[in-house]
Amino acid sequence: MTTLPEPLETLSTPLAVDQLSEEMTERSIDVGADDRAALAKRLDLPAVNALSGTLKAVRHGTLIHIDGRIDAELERTCVVSLEPMSETVGEDFSTDYTTDLAEGMDDDIEGDLDAPELLEGETLDLGDVLLEQLVLAMTPHPRKEGAEAPNDPGAGKESSPFDVLKALKS
Repeated sequence: MTTLPEPLETLSTPLAVDQLSEEMTERSIDVGADDRAALAKRLDLPAVNALSGTLKAVRHGTLIHIDGRIDAELERTCVVSLEPMSETVGEDFSTDYTTDLAEGMDDDIEGDLDAPELLEGETLDLGDVLLEQLVLAMTPHPRKEGAEAPNDPGAGKESSPFDVLKALKS
């Protein structure tokens, strides 16, 4: 799990692992304007207009299971036209953590993407979980609807690196 360099006040929601039980613990997070601006800067986005989530945590022995919902309104830059665009994120998610790995399981878990993530420390920051889910839910290459790549004047022509050298020689 990624830890933020400086905790964001309205995003940071620590949950003591030893207080979790088989009864569901629910937390809601609504990120404030100052923290959204700092988050936009960290994620290299023009703006994070809204970010909220609801997370439900349950503990079964050493396993901590989280079900949640994330909702966000982001300002992005189109990778084709470089114009500003909006992206709406609305997604349910589920993730698992463990407080203890059986000896020898470390190597097996490295390659298993569905394996629970090892939780180090006495707390689980639900804000970090929400941020991780936001990054996973964002479109990796945002493209504005109807955006077309600019025409390449050299498209379709056969060329080689030596053509550039020939042009320099002239």
